[in-house]
Amino acid sequence: MSGQRFAGKVVLITGSSSGIGQAAAVLFAGEGARVVITGRCAENVEKTRKMCMAVGAKSSDLHPTVGDVMDDGFLSILVETVIDTFGKLDILINNAGSLEVDMSGKEGWEMGYDVMQRSWDSNFKQFVVMILTQKAIPHLVKTKGDIVNVSTFLSSGPLGVMSMPYYAVPKAALDQMSRSMAHEYILKGVRLNTVNPGLVRTSFFSRLVGEDNARKMENYVQSKPEYIPLGRAATADDVAHAILFLADRKVSECIVGQSIIIDGGSRLCCNIDMSDFKEKMAEA
Repeated sequence: MSGQRFAGKVVLITGSSSGIGQAAAVLFAGEGARVVITGRCAENVEKTRKMCMAVGAKSSDLHPTVGDVMDDGFLSILVETVIDTFGKLDILINNAGSLEVDMSGKEGWEMGYDVMQRSWDSNFKQFVVMILTQKAIPHLVKTKGDIVNVSTFLSSGPLGVMSMPYYAVPKAALDQMSRSMAHEYILKGVRLNTVNPGLVRTSFFSRLVGEDNARKMENYVQSKPEYIPLGRAATADDVAHAILFLADRKVSECIVGQSIIIDGGSRLCCNIDMSDFKEKMAEA
């Protein structure tokens, strides 16, 4: 076991069957937390459970649950399931989301309304982040708990996003909602912050652009400091460590209502855009 920073804490992480959510679940479990793992794929949820046990978590400290937070029925009982299982809730990680694509091949603002609606629903829809948070708040008030929302660096700063506006716009709404919630909830003793990852090498990204293109893009940006000054894409663990930092009052108590960008410095110099990447790959 890595440590006991979160010993006895109960953590609910949406979308924890892969990527950033999975990495966060494993880190929390390794630090002594009791973790509620959620995801749409039973096989991946089970994989996360086994990964948590591999870092020292007891089976009794893990509660895997399969379902889609876009399903109102599943969403409505999720917090209740946590309380019935562990008796309390200390930390809520709103991580679930998706990047929708237009199957006709259209990009940017040429994509169809249906794509915008799906992206808005999965990345901001009030029945997900807002409703889940509202259901969790009475329990988090009791424990003086913490909330971390997962957004994107594409929603921050003055730069536009040509190829993925339907992803950036609902995430920007999530950021503003997070700030408004943070102001209200801190008065009740509950902290709320947001992490805004940049390019992250996860299965989510690989599914979006294809495994081969994901490798090419990672290699490309690593060779171009004008894209990522740090010289590499972030990993799911990089983002997960930031999530744990924000959930740990011993080290981040005075951080409230902030959006922490995790992008290796990309926002200091440019806007990584998928359309630009496609052009560069065509030249390669």
